[in-house]
Amino acid sequence: MEQLLKDLIQFALEKKCTDIHFVLKNHHLDITFRTEKGLETIIQDIWNENFFEYLKFKANFHLTNPFLPQSSQFEINSISCRFSVIINLSIQTGVLRILNQKQNLTIEQLCHDQKTIADFYSFVNKRSGLIIFSGPTGSGKTTSLHAILHEISVRGLHKVVSLEDPIEIRDEKYLQLQINEQQGFTYEKGIEELLRHDPDVIFIGETRNSYTAKMVLRACLTGHLVFTTIHAKNGIETINRLIDFGLPLKELEMVLTSIVSCRLYNSIYGKECVYEVLSKENLEFVIKNRKYENQFSTLKRKIKKNLDDGLIIDQQAEYDLFDL
Repeated sequence: MEQLLKDLIQFALEKKCTDIHFVLKNHHLDITFRTEKGLETIIQDIWNENFFEYLKFKANFHLTNPFLPQSSQFEINSISCRFSVIINLSIQTGVLRILNQKQNLTIEQLCHDQKTIADFYSFVNKRSGLIIFSGPTGSGKTTSLHAILHEISVRGLHKVVSLEDPIEIRDEKYLQLQINEQQGFTYEKGIEELLRHDPDVIFIGETRNSYTAKMVLRACLTGHLVFTTIHAKNGIETINRLIDFGLPLKELEMVLTSIVSCRLYNSIYGKECVYEVLSKENLEFVIKNRKYENQFSTLKRKIKKNLDDGLIIDQQAEYDLFDL
């Protein structure tokens, strides 16, 4: 079984796959890869029900309670993986995410928009506040943030600590802590512990609920520079989510430094991120009016311009224009 797992991981890497989806029904295992081109169904008869059960064993799941949704990490051939399973009476679904594949880029390598690059370097020089990156899974949030955190770290003047689930890009220049909910080390607990260890810069991998949002705000109000991510389509939706999480508007206005919304596309350069950057001067208007200023360079406008200029060659960008 171990060799079958190695073969599957190698096959997935060759396909540039980020996630392997499993559906076990009527003792038959269907496998789908998520690649740069979307979902790809794998026609095979090698990996079967027994292999699916082996993945649970490899992930050290509690097999005494089979209907409990579980998620855990393991390593094989120096490749970190996270396996998650949901089970009901007739079907089992699982997702194996292959971690630590993302390239550790510099700020200059993120995009070709010099204004955005200048904005990111301005983040490096800040000492307090809240900077949020928003977007769906695979939009470039994590890669962008690690480039900024790396630049802060290599300057050697400030202590950087991250809480992540999972750690997608490893960087020896700063301390990265892995969330482990099975052992009780949640985002909530992790933030509480972090604040006792005198960090200057904190990266909270994802703000996903009201408690985490309030702890992020608390860290900002005590003078830290905090980075985090939110699953939201643009800057306005990010602000709405923060308010839905119960953050007081006055305190949010005090600490919020910038909201960056991003999308990652195939381009003439290979891969290219497109960014909407709401800076402090723009945020005041957006928070008050819940709309952008007329001339603001929204994510939608930037995507359209890149498409019109022929810089982006990705059909997904055209779909996103209808959603933004």
